[in-house]
Amino acid sequence: MIYELRSGKEGEGYTPYGSARDFMYCHDAEVIIEGPAETGKTLAAMWKLDICALKYPGSSMAIVRKVQSAIYGTCLETFQKQVLSKGSPAQAYGGNKPEWYDYPNGSRIYLGGMDKPGKVLSGERDIIYVNQAEELMPADWEILTTRTTGRAGNMPYNQCIGDCNPAHANHWILDRAKTGKLTLFHSTHKDNPTLWDPVNQRWTEQGEDTLSQLGGLTGALRARLFEGKWAAAEGVIYEEFRRAIHVMKREGPWTEIIIGADEGYTNPAVLLVIGVDNDGRKHVLQEFYKRRQLQADVVGAAKEMAKPYQGAVLEVDPSAAGLIAEMQGEGLYAYPANNSVFEGIQSVKAELAVAGDGRPRLTFDPSCVNTIAELESYCWKEHSTGLRDEPEKVNDHAMDALRYAVMGTRAIEGPPEGIYVYDDRVEISPY
Repeated sequence: MIYELRSGKEGEGYTPYGSARDFMYCHDAEVIIEGPAETGKTLAAMWKLDICALKYPGSSMAIVRKVQSAIYGTCLETFQKQVLSKGSPAQAYGGNKPEWYDYPNGSRIYLGGMDKPGKVLSGERDIIYVNQAEELMPADWEILTTRTTGRAGNMPYNQCIGDCNPAHANHWILDRAKTGKLTLFHSTHKDNPTLWDPVNQRWTEQGEDTLSQLGGLTGALRARLFEGKWAAAEGVIYEEFRRAIHVMKREGPWTEIIIGADEGYTNPAVLLVIGVDNDGRKHVLQEFYKRRQLQADVVGAAKEMAKPYQGAVLEVDPSAAGLIAEMQGEGLYAYPANNSVFEGIQSVKAELAVAGDGRPRLTFDPSCVNTIAELESYCWKEHSTGLRDEPEKVNDHAMDALRYAVMGTRAIEGPPEGIYVYDDRVEISPY
């Protein structure tokens, strides 16, 4: 059945094209739409959920991501701006970070993450939609499929669906599609009518701008986000890294906290909080990864991230003298980091290697999505001689912060030189 895609205002309706349309109308039990960035994959998924919620009274659905906190600034923003604003009667419950959306006909869409499954996995669902499905492990996806078996019974079909950008060539999504368990649709930029004008058969002004930006990417990111290829990064530096081994949740206690900091404005500013346990193993607990942040914003974020940990050390990009000084002025234990690039890379590689007990000495919380993405796309620069001893200066902002932290373990014996602490006051020496 073809049903109307509702429009709240004249001329503001939604018409799916190409693979986006095929994805929306597919009723298979497991369906994912993949493709490069900005092809409209998430928008198609959000419209599908809203249409089904309205079409089938009492239906029970969920929007899921690997980490729940990542939902609110990404796919949920698309849902609110591009679907709910077009006249959907859905009402949010739970404040600024909703827990679910209710419809007048009794349908409900829950929000959750694999880190905080809560209500998402507490019962049967007619549809579960996974945003950025490439972030999931195979076991995560299989757990979700156990909640869409048809027992919810509010729709004539049940599904576990998702969208994703291409990842490495041996990803479980491709393997599952090859076995026939998963239906996989490939989207292109021409599926997005804001980029491609299907009537006049030409790129829109926004389309030309978007393609120009994506076309400027290099290496594996260009292959994945512009060309839509499932590609391994050629000459990847951290070939030891495997999501199944290195990405996990860990709890303390931590004997030491190190925060690696890389300055940036046009490029992202990065802060990585790393806990060190009593065996010396390191775990990246949290990341700050944002563009167009003023120095004061970065310092404020560093203070908040260091606040729960007494004596946290900040290893900072040594060229960022102003940032270091401002951090020290705020009472943070900030130091210029060791910036020996090759030595630092070798140190990180050694920590990533699986030790004799079958465990690596460096792991990452699933919420550190940008750091994980850089680990998979950080590459050597190939010289004319074929020698690879220098990294490409792309996809390296979290990698620099990580290197600073791994190289910078030092015990705190007192405030950094030039800082004097009087009770709760901090003063900087004028000398």
